Amino acid sequence: MGTKGTGIVKLDVNELIADLNRAYADEWLAAYAYTHMAQIVEGRPAAKFLAEALKEAAEDELEHQDELATRITQLGGTPLADPSKLVETSNEGYPKPPADAKDFDAMIKTVIEAERGAIAVYDALAQKTFGKDPVTYNLIIHILEEEVKHEDDFESLTR
Repeated sequence: MGTKGTGIVKLDVNELIADLNRAYADEWLAAYAYTHMAQIVEGRPAAKFLAEALKEAAEDELEHQDELATRITQLGGTPLADPSKLVETSNEGYPKPPADAKDFDAMIKTVIEAERGAIAVYDALAQKTFGKDPVTYNLIIHILEEEVKHEDDFESLTR
């Protein structure tokens, strides 16, 4: 990132990069878990619908990790390169899918819990960057909006 672009960040940039890398790891893990559940879900006529919802959410999570990687790089950092370190780097750990591919309720609960964790992470990052790093703040708000939508979408499946 350019000198002026770096100069507007009124935070410890290394700490911010670490925070963004933790969120980056969360996004990769969520995308993997959601994709896996979409591939295995079965047993009800609605399985196809749930699989599509999971695939869409996974695509959004991959978009988020890409956006976070871009920002990490702009700040002079490097996105986490070792996939074996994703869980230990993450805020939330791996949102473990249920063992039973027919357990719709458990799958939906797994996603809702992961989305709630993401909402908490991005809310904290929004608070941290507000008035201190407008570029990161705008990115975080964008991602937060999508995570809130995911939570609502999957909660609606339980109503």
